[in-house]
Amino acid sequence: MKKWVLGSIIGVTVLLIFLVVMAPARIVLPWATNDLKQLTLNQPSGTIWEASLESITYQGRSIEDISIKTSFFNLLIGNLSSHITVNDNGVSLEGDVILNSQNMVVNSARYQIEASSILDWVQLPITELSGRFIGDINGIELATKELKTLDANGYWQNAVVGYPNSVLELGDIHFTVERTDNGRALLTITDNPGILDLKGTLEVGFDKQYQLDVSTQTDVPSNIKQWLTQLGRTEDNRILIKWNGRLP
Repeated sequence: MKKWVLGSIIGVTVLLIFLVVMAPARIVLPWATNDLKQLTLNQPSGTIWEASLESITYQGRSIEDISIKTSFFNLLIGNLSSHITVNDNGVSLEGDVILNSQNMVVNSARYQIEASSILDWVQLPITELSGRFIGDINGIELATKELKTLDANGYWQNAVVGYPNSVLELGDIHFTVERTDNGRALLTITDNPGILDLKGTLEVGFDKQYQLDVSTQTDVPSNIKQWLTQLGRTEDNRILIKWNGRLP
């Protein structure tokens, strides 16, 4: 009798493991993110161990061509712990992601973002952005309408900003990104050896409101200085520029 019970338990366990291993990603992945209403996984295929997604949509914006390799043991405790690779036209990312019904966590990720794609997300009084954002995400944790942790850094390589009838080459702009005490994301410029000597911050929250507070040196070509002073004011040999706006 004991052998029969033990054999039945082993048999059921093996069957469950088989079903989990072969579970289609199109069923399991949406279930794991059911409570993250702002995150949508589109057209999943493969199994939960090696899945592909046509795109991920977050707050109405999509990132395409995602592949995911998932850990079995974390799945047993209710987490999708995966190594994720993104090869979107505007975004390249590789790192470790943990998903469950409450949170999304990204650790040890390397990213590259085409600067031109930023204008699809943020409304700014400029006509062009070019160059590439390159950096590392040491850790980020997102819940529904809440930023729990954020620690990242990087630089804007060969930064170029276009405005009517001209373009401005800014060089490389180095920055850090962290969570503020009130749960907003804060980008701080740490170094810019280019023509403007940019300093300042960009802050944005889940309410989609952003605040840009930067300054430049005043020793710049006259045509650039004229444009900058139209956007801000001069104080202590710096041109101060502040923008408040809302993400689309």
